[in-house]
Amino acid sequence: MKIIIITGMSGAGKSQAIQILEDLGYFCVDNIPPQLILTFINLCQQSATEIEKIALVTDVRGDVFLDGKDIPLAEYKAAKDDIKLIFLNARDEVLVSRYQETRRDHPLTDSTSNLIEAIRQERISLEHFREMADEVIDTSDIKVNELKEQLEKIVEIDRDHSKPKVKIYSFGFKYASPMGADFVFDVRFLPNPFYKQELRNLTGEDQPVRDYVMSFREAQIFYDKLLDLLEFVIPQFAKVSKNTVEIAIGCTGGQHRSVTYACLLNKALKEKGYETTIKHRDIKRNRLDH
Repeated sequence: MKIIIITGMSGAGKSQAIQILEDLGYFCVDNIPPQLILTFINLCQQSATEIEKIALVTDVRGDVFLDGKDIPLAEYKAAKDDIKLIFLNARDEVLVSRYQETRRDHPLTDSTSNLIEAIRQERISLEHFREMADEVIDTSDIKVNELKEQLEKIVEIDRDHSKPKVKIYSFGFKYASPMGADFVFDVRFLPNPFYKQELRNLTGEDQPVRDYVMSFREAQIFYDKLLDLLEFVIPQFAKVSKNTVEIAIGCTGGQHRSVTYACLLNKALKEKGYETTIKHRDIKRNRLDH
């Protein structure tokens, strides 16, 4: 089991880091007290459900549970080669600026007179974690996508295998457009198989419907242009740390043309190495309700 522990200064990006690791397939727990880390790891190892990768965030907030700093984490870490401790840091002025922008209180605000003093105390409190860390990342001048790249290198993720996941939906416009899709494409300009008696009760999952829909020149041209667009644009999302791209294809009832295109795109993108899921939202609607 691979174990990543994220710690560091409040405001240095621990929340973003844990979200990135979650997208990379890690089972994540935020704000776990330091003395409970080994207990949690043992529970995961004894779990009936196989957990291959876990990531934990611990920080100065855990001190309220501690009588001292002599926790057994250092000894455990020294004896294992499957655990990495990552410390996120940032310059004082950057941390101050981030707190001012978000208007959030520092965890140590109640015990200090001001933000600068809280940051100073936190650095002292976390010094033992920094000394123990395998990696120290200064987030003062980096963006989220750059933090993701650094974390991928640390956890040995091949960037070619971290392509965005693709979710493909077919739907019928008469039942409303889907919410939240990144791209919505309309194929109602194509001839409707519903008006072919022999195709009416079939769907785009059936080959005769697909053959009919794609028999038109404009259907093939549109498909080629659409696939070309998606091949270009989907990888671009990885650069801005977007890990899932949702594509919706709509026709009138969501049973023939949209399903045809959704199935064809799903197959093509799978063949190009993308992890895809497909859902036909309206395929089982009353087919006589047109």
